[in-house]
Amino acid sequence: AGLGITKITCAGEPGAGIPSTKRRMEEAWNAKVYDHAGATEIGAWSYECRHQPGGMHVNEALFLVEIEDVDTGEIIETAGRRGKMVITALDRLAQPCIRFDSKDVIEWAAEPCPCGRTFRLIKGGVLGRTDDITKVKGVLLAPASIEEVVRGMDGLSDEYEVIVDKLGDVDRIKLKVELVPGAEERAKEIEGRLKDQLRLKTNLGYRIEFYDYGRLPRYEGKAKRFKDLRKDKPV
Repeated sequence: AGLGITKITCAGEPGAGIPSTKRRMEEAWNAKVYDHAGATEIGAWSYECRHQPGGMHVNEALFLVEIEDVDTGEIIETAGRRGKMVITALDRLAQPCIRFDSKDVIEWAAEPCPCGRTFRLIKGGVLGRTDDITKVKGVLLAPASIEEVVRGMDGLSDEYEVIVDKLGDVDRIKLKVELVPGAEERAKEIEGRLKDQLRLKTNLGYRIEFYDYGRLPRYEGKAKRFKDLRKDKPV
């Protein structure tokens, strides 16, 4: 018998904002999964409506959200450009929060939501954090992009680990993944598809290491799956 759970709201990790991760949670719980974002300093500032348009509404009744170009500080008003969220809480009295640097990376959606709300949409939810995004081989890499590929790949478990290091002056990136039981014979095929999808999603080439199911670390809180071992990290 089921537990009677029909809706789940997720926050704290960019899991429900990643389609493949959301799909796995919905299949496991047989429930609709909704994304939500907030912060201790400012409260819950966004939510996903029942139409699930591939993003979240900003609660503009209580918050003023701006998207700032990370390099220039320019305020981004148009859709399709990612930047850092700067947010002002309009209802905080005891602890005013004005233009708080959330370090969340977001972008405006181009189209309004079919639900009819006029609150602006952010496309794909929170896409990552500025302190997580790093430059590898001259390419800006968001770890959430890797998660989307891994968790959308048949034959792999949910767990993975990314390690960036250097060989001389050249950046290298390695992805550790687990094969689910029964997928061992398809390792070569999975490796090929994984490399192709990662190249399309992140524009980078990866060394792939396969592990038996259960070998990679499990996390109960904030997962630390991305490790940058370079001494001189590019800015």
